[in-house]
Amino acid sequence: MTDDDRIRRPHLRTQSDDRPASRARSGSAAGRKSRDRGATRPREVTTPLGDGESTGWRSRLSARWQDARTGRAARAQLRATVHRRRAREREDLRAAARLDRSGGSAREQPWGAQASGATAATRASIGALFQNLHLGRFLIIGLAVVVAVTIGLVFSPWLSVQHIEVRGTQRTSAAELSSALDDQVGRPIIGLSGAQIERELQQFSAVESYSIRAELPGTLIVTVTERAPIGVFKKGDSYLLVDAAGVVVQTADQPEDGYPTLQIASTDPQSPAFASVASVLRSLDGDLLGQVASAQATTQDDVQLTLRSGTTVVWGDGSETALKARVLRALVGDRPDAQHIDVSSPSLPVVS
Repeated sequence: MTDDDRIRRPHLRTQSDDRPASRARSGSAAGRKSRDRGATRPREVTTPLGDGESTGWRSRLSARWQDARTGRAARAQLRATVHRRRAREREDLRAAARLDRSGGSAREQPWGAQASGATAATRASIGALFQNLHLGRFLIIGLAVVVAVTIGLVFSPWLSVQHIEVRGTQRTSAAELSSALDDQVGRPIIGLSGAQIERELQQFSAVESYSIRAELPGTLIVTVTERAPIGVFKKGDSYLLVDAAGVVVQTADQPEDGYPTLQIASTDPQSPAFASVASVLRSLDGDLLGQVASAQATTQDDVQLTLRSGTTVVWGDGSETALKARVLRALVGDRPDAQHIDVSSPSLPVVS
């Protein structure tokens, strides 16, 4: 070992150069430790380094220094990269905020803004929300205008009932029906009450059903269907024209021409005799029904008709009414002079 090495590495000493000092220090240290611990620590022997070992130490020191320098440079580069990335993110956020305030269309965001995550997405969603609110406000205003115009049209005279026209009447006076519905004049067509119109028409017994239709501007058309009478039932001094349900269509002091007289106990629709007679008379067409002078029955199985020519027709029960009606028409046409026709068994009729 050279003197230069000893100067540069003062902690390394040779045994020959430092023996007195080492011995003195060892003695004093051993004395102190022996007094403190009651034992003497063995003295360490330092072996001098050769020239080869000195060179290896320098190489290792230089390598460690180079590694430290490389690590510091890498950390500095990493900090610079992070700083530049954060700067780009801040700039992208500011650009997104300017786009939101100006209402412009969003362009494709750079990689930094996409990496910014929830903050940029939140700002963009807030801007879209404000745009949707503006659009929703215009939609609400437009809807309010449409509603106002619709209400104005509904309650305007152009869409209100100004005239009432009644159709389909034969026995009932159309003028009387129209007069009964005068309360509907002036009301909006859309707001017409069907229940009220029905109450007004119920006072006319001849009306079975009705339908209403609006014809702009301001005309209400009421089409009625009248009841179909089947015969005249004498009650006291009055003659009641009734339909198949037993409803009185008309009351008069004289029997109605063209309809048979019902010789039954009552016109109660629950009565078997009346129900059977009504079924028979409904099966006859207008021409044949006009030839029937009377219909009588005491039960549901003994219906009998008398034609205006004087012919007696035994009908029987209310079964096979359509077939019996066809057979009776054929027999009346073929045997106008017949006095007795029995169609109770329509497949084997009897004529005499």
